[in-house]
Amino acid sequence: MPSLSLAAFCIAIGLVLWMASGYVLARSLAFDRAIALPLAPVLGWAVQNALALLLSLIVGFSPVATIGAMALICAAGLLSVRRDGSGSDRRIPPLTLWICLAAAVMAAGPALAVLPKFGGDGVAVAPALFDHAKIALIDQIVREGVPPVNPVYGGAEAPAGVAYYYLWQFGAAQLAQLTGATGWEADAAASWLTAFSTLLLMAGLARQFSDRDLAPFLAIGLSGLGSLRPVLAAMVGEETLGQWLQPATGLAGWLFQTSWSPHHVQAAGCVVVAVMTMVRLARQPGALTTVTLALLAAAAYQGSIWVGGVVFALAAAGCALFLARSRPVGGVGTFLLLGSVAAIVAVAIASPLLVEQYRSAVARGGGRLIAIDPFEVLGPALPQPLGRVLDVPAYWLVLLVVEFPLAYLAGAITLARMAVRPDAWRDGPLVRALAILTAASLGAGWLLVSTTGVNNDLGWRAVLPGLMVLTAAAAAGLARCMERRAALPLVLAMAAATATLPDGLRLAAENLAGKPSSSAAAFARSPALWQAVRRHAPPDTRVASNPALFADMTPWPVNLSWALFADRRSCFAGNELAIAFVALSPERRAAITDQFRRVFAGDGTPDDIRALARTHHCDVVVVTVFDGAWSHDPFAANPLYRLAEAEPGLWRIYIAVPRKAGN
Repeated sequence: MPSLSLAAFCIAIGLVLWMASGYVLARSLAFDRAIALPLAPVLGWAVQNALALLLSLIVGFSPVATIGAMALICAAGLLSVRRDGSGSDRRIPPLTLWICLAAAVMAAGPALAVLPKFGGDGVAVAPALFDHAKIALIDQIVREGVPPVNPVYGGAEAPAGVAYYYLWQFGAAQLAQLTGATGWEADAAASWLTAFSTLLLMAGLARQFSDRDLAPFLAIGLSGLGSLRPVLAAMVGEETLGQWLQPATGLAGWLFQTSWSPHHVQAAGCVVVAVMTMVRLARQPGALTTVTLALLAAAAYQGSIWVGGVVFALAAAGCALFLARSRPVGGVGTFLLLGSVAAIVAVAIASPLLVEQYRSAVARGGGRLIAIDPFEVLGPALPQPLGRVLDVPAYWLVLLVVEFPLAYLAGAITLARMAVRPDAWRDGPLVRALAILTAASLGAGWLLVSTTGVNNDLGWRAVLPGLMVLTAAAAAGLARCMERRAALPLVLAMAAATATLPDGLRLAAENLAGKPSSSAAAFARSPALWQAVRRHAPPDTRVASNPALFADMTPWPVNLSWALFADRRSCFAGNELAIAFVALSPERRAAITDQFRRVFAGDGTPDDIRALARTHHCDVVVVTVFDGAWSHDPFAANPLYRLAEAEPGLWRIYIAVPRKAGN
């Protein structure tokens, strides 16, 4: 089980790696002290990880690449600071330290979703841990380096590489390698660091927008709010609400998204900082700013294809046009040239992932990754096609109001006022560039749909950069209203906060307490099983285990014991993980899923066992007492496997018999 002390050690190392280097770089880019520290952890994470991954592909994944990337950033930043003198005042205002403390406390909420909850002789987990089954990828990178081999499936019919955007997991793997932590401990630390860094970014933007001391704390507080759905359900009833409104999806607030998918949230922070860097490039063109922008863009893409690829591409195009128009005539060419250079460098840095994604797309049979289809908002009470027509305005008038009432309404009003009257607020060009980003972000979630998986990940995650900007703007606007004692806006804001706080508290409590399950006691004993497996499974072998083992612990079936404890590849980790990681057609994926279900249910045929050994490359097989195969064991008498170890009443471990020549 994960150690809190090792997770805390990972956090400390992450702050040194990313916050220190990010602060030096932010100051070298002439960001003032008030915003340099809030930008630092996101900026440092993006630049250090993108650079470290590039170095790791060249010299191998090692502390040399990790520390070397940080050293290069700090050296470039310090040289630039000495040259322009922008680092002459290094004092950090006391208020900033209080903001950091508030962000650190709030960041515990998403991190708790990753940690186990001990009770009696069992272990419960939060539902969000389902999406953290990608911890297996962190262990894979620590064990065998980059580019990572697919830890989820070993069949030759799919590419061996990982087409999933894995930079966030790579960052966690660096923490694990430097500290000796497990992937689970590193994931918990990286989740906290993502929460902390994005909270600090929103707080810094709020202060930048308003120059009021209260605004950063309001931004942090607003991030913990939830949806209006529970209050609406209490008012009209669950059934009535379900008739008029589609069920809740992954399109949700900061607390939910950071708990479930921190890599998308981190990418959103990178996109916001990249737009701020574009503004800096338009004002003060330079080589360091150009390279930083390229690394930010590459990191955003490598962290989330939807946020860093689609949303940033749309936002960058709009911001480039706006910033070019606002430049003096003589400076337009320089800005556009350097921006183009940054784009080319970003594509070059991200090219290994681009190549893997191309291979994956070919293996899946091609087809479109993205379709234009308005987000479904309204429920079945409205007849079709009227409902789908009304979905178009309902996204803006209903869905965003229900999911983010305070951040969306107060933020949109404040951001619009700042964009129209930039002279009344700080930094008009920055405000307008961020307004363009917000429009692109919410607009992408409105009309674009990802088609590669079961869920619309693009629609759910695209809103994140815009939500961050709106949260900061809402905090700035509310801080100004409080200073002016504007009664009506404050009363409405209090009402919205009161109505959405219960959902935020519910999610926080869920992260803290977890979800009880009948598998809690058995799951607590599973580390011993996987320790035994590792005795018979070298690091590069693949293990077959029941993909549905302990499936009642998570909202969708996934074998958490393998993902969290095995530290070995799987030959097939189940349908849910295969959707993201494996380039197979839905029909082939379903067939393999059914085959593994039969085998571990005890209904496997000799042909099924041969497929495991020869087609799926299952070098080691684990049968537990919880599998139907325990009493109807298809491996016991099969010549393709031999029993290597057995623990009476708990598990059996089989090893594949080496194939003879000609077989």
